[in-house]
Amino acid sequence: MSSEEVEGYYEKVRSESSETIASVLPKIILDVSAAILIWLFGKLVFVPIAEGIYFLGYPLPQLLNFILIVALAVIVFRMIFDVRRLIEGLAGFAACEIGAPYDVSPEEVEHYRTALRGIFDIIVVSLIYMLFVDFLSRIHVALSGVALLAIVVWAIYKIWRVVQAVSEEIRRYTTAWAKKALSKP
Repeated sequence: MSSEEVEGYYEKVRSESSETIASVLPKIILDVSAAILIWLFGKLVFVPIAEGIYFLGYPLPQLLNFILIVALAVIVFRMIFDVRRLIEGLAGFAACEIGAPYDVSPEEVEHYRTALRGIFDIIVVSLIYMLFVDFLSRIHVALSGVALLAIVVWAIYKIWRVVQAVSEEIRRYTTAWAKKALSKP
């Protein structure tokens, strides 16, 4: 890429990233607030009130837990798309801030995206699990255990991908540094 193309790419990535962050962050905050309120009311109000009550022969707390899981799942799935867009914006912004100014390549941006996606995915999935674990356990204890096992295996894979992406950038920076250091008389 010529220096003009690199500078244009840098400015494009930086402006698109800033716009994405500004447009998506308020939506995420509202969705998180709604999920927290549903969780709080469900766990602290509705489920305790329903203890000992049966609806058509089924324990009402288990039915309410299922309804709350569905409501939270709808909000969480909607939020996941916005979180993904936020991560894309943060990765582009990080590449521009951490990388040398006007020397950001598409490959570097992709490495930052992979690393940030992996880290944020693990954090988000862990938080989602913590949101659902009580409701899953009240339906059946094994549900929360199976979900946790799947999350741990998936998280290990994601961590491996993050390390690979970061190591590529470290390798690139150390190679450039070594060339500079060794070329000096």
